[in-house]
Amino acid sequence: MKFLSATTTVLLSVSAVLADFLPQLANRAPTQADVKERIAPPANATLFDVWYAKGNRIYQCNPELTGFLHWYNVQTHAFLYATNGEEAPFDKPGREIGQIAAAPLNPEQQMANPIDTTPVIYAYTDGSWAGTTRPTATTTKEEDRIERGDGVHLDDHVVPVSKSSTDGYLSHAKYIVRLGSMNGAVPAPEECVRKGLLINQPFTAYFMFYTDNEGLALLNEERAEWERMVREYTPENLAIQHEANEEREHP
Repeated sequence: MKFLSATTTVLLSVSAVLADFLPQLANRAPTQADVKERIAPPANATLFDVWYAKGNRIYQCNPELTGFLHWYNVQTHAFLYATNGEEAPFDKPGREIGQIAAAPLNPEQQMANPIDTTPVIYAYTDGSWAGTTRPTATTTKEEDRIERGDGVHLDDHVVPVSKSSTDGYLSHAKYIVRLGSMNGAVPAPEECVRKGLLINQPFTAYFMFYTDNEGLALLNEERAEWERMVREYTPENLAIQHEANEEREHP
């Protein structure tokens, strides 16, 4: 998408409509400099990767519920794409590296639509995963701004990682920031006309992964080990190793 040189008037009008829209993220992934202090992780957390998400949030109409404008988010699903070393658009077919989906926060909750769910991000490459709790800070109630939750866009927020795989890439994530969220907001209350009605709200966002000093050290060690395995575990090398094993067993 091209952006024309914006005049002050245009900038003000865009700010009034899309409060947290960051035009600089249209053609590049965010960096730490794009994260406002309000939703920044603790100072000892270091950004180690940024993934682009494109997917859907599924809302179910519940007229008897007063919270969330009578709508309940029954599922969030998106495919995730690498941004490091890549050029926009990031969501190229066949380049998915992971996904995000919602799961019950408490596995012991057996009722339909448990009130607490946790988004879980899963990495395809090594099978690692990270689950989060509720946001600790959002842009929804920031003063002097027209906020997300305006019926169009999701808010941006920071969430701590509450559960994760015991090893692998995402096991080192301590905080995740959702930034540059576009669309996906809760439907308008007047659209909830029949209990059980489902509405699919497409959305896009960036997910920024943060770790601590120990996590950085482990990531460096694991990266070296992973690169070694990528070099060694090829069909050609495995075939040579198989032949060598055959010769040893059957000289």
